[in-house]
Amino acid sequence: MMTFDDTVGGKEDMLVMTDVQTLLAQNLKKYREISGLSQAALAEKANCSTTFIGNIEIKKRFPSSQYIDRIAKALDVKPAALFAEELDPEAIALYADTQRRKAQLEKDVIKAVSKVFRESEAE
Repeated sequence: MMTFDDTVGGKEDMLVMTDVQTLLAQNLKKYREISGLSQAALAEKANCSTTFIGNIEIKKRFPSSQYIDRIAKALDVKPAALFAEELDPEAIALYADTQRRKAQLEKDVIKAVSKVFRESEAE
């Protein structure tokens, strides 16, 4: 006789969940590192705790869809990218280049704004 555990929520479902959780943990860490973000910086951008991000990366926690959306937005990727089985090397290289350019642009803007403020204070 089949039990509820054999059909729903049994061992097969746990294997699938582990696979999805592993993909999320690996891809989250990869995108975070490519972005040059610490766990704390990503947590701040995603409005969650550093511990939460760390626990996702070590597969201790699995986020709700709301947190998946927040984390994906903070990393500037689509939520589906966090669950991709294979990350396209060209796409990863493009993502890394985009993140580097974005960081440089932010630095340039801050520098330019600071210069304008200094000049206006000097007048």
